[in-house]
Amino acid sequence: MQLQHFTTTRTARYISLGEPGPGIQHIWICLHGREQNLLDFASQLVNLDTPERLLILPEGLSRYALPALETTPEAAATVASWFAPESVQVDLADLTTYLDGLSAQVLAACPPHTPVTVLGYGHGAAAACRWLAHGRTPYERLILYASIFPAEIDRQAVLASLPKQPVTVVTTTIDSFTPEVAGEGLVQDLQAAGLPAQLRYVSEGGLTLAALGAASEAPAEPSAARPATS
Repeated sequence: MQLQHFTTTRTARYISLGEPGPGIQHIWICLHGREQNLLDFASQLVNLDTPERLLILPEGLSRYALPALETTPEAAATVASWFAPESVQVDLADLTTYLDGLSAQVLAACPPHTPVTVLGYGHGAAAACRWLAHGRTPYERLILYASIFPAEIDRQAVLASLPKQPVTVVTTTIDSFTPEVAGEGLVQDLQAAGLPAQLRYVSEGGLTLAALGAASEAPAEPSAARPATS
């Protein structure tokens, strides 16, 4: 018995907060965490939803329903993940094709040179790094929030392949996350890879504009060129 792979077309889902168009000055592509419901993730980002900012929230291709609790059967939710432990490399290759295609479609509908920020949350941080390291999507800034890199992904190798764009690592001052999301080691790895990285701490609460650096955004200059990507 031998496990085989076959490539086929998949239909993915995503949420758009805002609509592509000539008035968009900032594009955010936001990757959710492991086993996270996409609507729940979107509810954490509503404070970023402004007329000049477009948020694209892709859903992982591994979509499934969590078992409902007997006491609250109506609470069953559809969740998604970016990769499975036994098929990480295959899933990540599919992820790159998927996100590059979606991003190209979105960017084509917005003004040229619109700045792109990529946000990865939890396991979505690892997915974002792997995608940007091997994909073709141009971006100006990467934000890694409560980052978790599973053991199946070589973090240092992935970070070394990232374009030399600024990275903000956001971690929390509370104990609601496991110790692996502590950002100091990730910042050290980013800096060792030659990436400009900073660490930012947040307290309990939603993903605020200040925590993510959105409040200081400025529109791109019309003549600005997109940075080259690897």
